[in-house]
Amino acid sequence: MPSNNKKVYKKRKRNRNNRSRIIVRAVVFAVCAFALIYKNYLSSDYNTDKPVHNDTDIIVENTDSIIMETTAKINDPSALLNGQQAELLQKYALRYANTLTSMSSQDISGLYADTSSKGYMINKTAFDVLTSIRGMRDIDLTLEYASVEYDITDIDINGNNATVYLLESNTQKFRHLSQPSYAANLYHEFVLTEKDGQWFIKSHMHEEDFYLLTEEAWPNSKGADNTERGKDTLRILMADARENLADLGQFQQGKYYTDLKVADTSYDRDAAVEYASKWWNTRNYTGHYLAYDAFGGNCQNFASQSIHAGGIKMDHTGILDLQWKFYDEDLNTKQTAKGRSYSWTGVDMFYTYALHNYEDGLVALTDIDYKYAEKGDIIHVGAYHHWRHALLITDVLKNADGTQQDIIVASNTADRWNYPLSAYIYTAPRLIHILGQN
Repeated sequence: MPSNNKKVYKKRKRNRNNRSRIIVRAVVFAVCAFALIYKNYLSSDYNTDKPVHNDTDIIVENTDSIIMETTAKINDPSALLNGQQAELLQKYALRYANTLTSMSSQDISGLYADTSSKGYMINKTAFDVLTSIRGMRDIDLTLEYASVEYDITDIDINGNNATVYLLESNTQKFRHLSQPSYAANLYHEFVLTEKDGQWFIKSHMHEEDFYLLTEEAWPNSKGADNTERGKDTLRILMADARENLADLGQFQQGKYYTDLKVADTSYDRDAAVEYASKWWNTRNYTGHYLAYDAFGGNCQNFASQSIHAGGIKMDHTGILDLQWKFYDEDLNTKQTAKGRSYSWTGVDMFYTYALHNYEDGLVALTDIDYKYAEKGDIIHVGAYHHWRHALLITDVLKNADGTQQDIIVASNTADRWNYPLSAYIYTAPRLIHILGQN
């Protein structure tokens, strides 16, 4: 499911994963040798006037393992990159795709100009955070395959440095899902530097959960050098994830809701999911809706729009923050059908509204066991002391015995479809179960 939104938020600020063994080995080694020869052939034949073609690496952990294939592609229709720059970014994208597939951090040291630098160590640590936290889950989150595409959107040249702006789309086929998971419009900034006639990565920013958490925890890490600080950053985030998952396990041990809110009007869950399927990788500028990617993310705005599409009407009857509305872009806490409320676009404010609203408007239950989750409900996820992201549930997977296996979600910023909740690096979740409206 390709992305159809090529807009770059370049000005966005940064505040903001029993046959003979001899015969088997021979076949595997032959395949690997052919892949290596073919890869070298592609590299030597690279044409700078065209986008980089798909490149394939084969990962073999041992001769009895399954061969997993990943692909990476650079789309550069305006020919902004030279051949070396494009090949460098393709190699990085392939390392990332292989990290997702194998759940093992791939070596990117040869792609960086300085492996003792903060930029390199944050990137390496981010890969370790991704694989380590996904590895803590009860579900096997290795992939059957993955593909990563980079759409180059702009480049700034400053002496020997080049800042490359791009949007990533990727496909991940999780083993426990019948269909692939898609992501689109993931923002990157690569700073490349030329050294002795060769291009290397100097630093990199990636708007993804595992990367953003690593950058945020880094200032609180300790160590004599960047290598030690990387290890301490990983320790900090792993400790946070262990605590979150332990709290979740205790919470799910038989907590039932007793707050029996009742809704006068039901909620069309199918309509909410249908809306999400249409707008997960683009923005709805029809009518009066706006997007908030450049102002902290569009996730709750997307979730609110989906709920509204499910038949829940806007609510301007409450006082102060107990409203949920988007009539236009201006903030307005007056009891009028004008402006917008904080709760429409803000994660914490939406939660406050859902928790405390008992009269007119949305009727929802908060902080209850995941066993009550249904498609059309909202999940907020957080980590490292903050709630960070809003997700719309599109499906709930069950085991053969009827117990819950996983929750499938859609979101904006990051734009995702058919994505498992278990794969998020934000490990603290809360459920907002929508009953309907009064």
